[in-house]
Amino acid sequence: MKTVIDLKDYELSGGGKLGESYIKKDDPDILLKLYSTELEKMGLDEYDRACKVYNLGLPCPEPGQVVRTADNRVGIQFKRIHGKLSYARALSIHPERMEQYAADFAAICKQLHSTTPPPGLFPTFKDQSRQYIMENPFLTDDERSGMIRFIDTLPDADTALHGDLHIGNVIFDEDGQKYLIDLSEFSTGSPLFDLGITYMQCCFIPDEVEMELYHITKDISVPFWNLFIKNYLGPDVNVDEFNKQILPYALLRILCVEKMMGYAVTYIRPAVHAMLGIK
Repeated sequence: MKTVIDLKDYELSGGGKLGESYIKKDDPDILLKLYSTELEKMGLDEYDRACKVYNLGLPCPEPGQVVRTADNRVGIQFKRIHGKLSYARALSIHPERMEQYAADFAAICKQLHSTTPPPGLFPTFKDQSRQYIMENPFLTDDERSGMIRFIDTLPDADTALHGDLHIGNVIFDEDGQKYLIDLSEFSTGSPLFDLGITYMQCCFIPDEVEMELYHITKDISVPFWNLFIKNYLGPDVNVDEFNKQILPYALLRILCVEKMMGYAVTYIRPAVHAMLGIK
């Protein structure tokens, strides 16, 4: 039975579409991540995977316990990271530090992608993507079956993946220590899946969405991506050619993450049809 908490003992510190975060008043080293009722499964998935990621030794906030509020909302307690900034927020405040941030972000991504979890510890990204595609109510039958066939052709790998790797989901503290956060989709597979998500965030989504979610626009995010990928793959990489290679992974991610938002499917439908050969 999960511990029931009183939210009066916590101070609201932030909020978003997925829920809110709180700091415990009598113990400011405890951060509570509280999920909206309809996202309880995501919260429980995050707790399960955060514990596994932490035990693997990858850098992430130490998970505490699962709790419930009096109105039965589920929350996760984490060890609080003091003075934290996401790389998205940091870029919005200090764009002149872009080169350093790109190198730092590449370093933690390479650490993540050099990790191989024990077999079966996490689901595969391909399996997760198949499920999301099947649940997407805005796709036609041809689009859905075409995307499943496309997923089947993608490479298999046993590499650790964040599953939602963008510059809002990596933070650093006052001492520069980096952490992976929001781990509900942690999985295994080809690093190209993670890089496709980052490419989507930096280069593909509209400016107004970029500003709303990540506090920056393309004049910052695109140069950041170029610097990041050169740090990740090496200075001689042809970024334009790599962007062409990674685009299908970005489109796949948009279809998966936006399964409840038809406008995103409409926005990318021509590109998806071209990718799948649908007339």
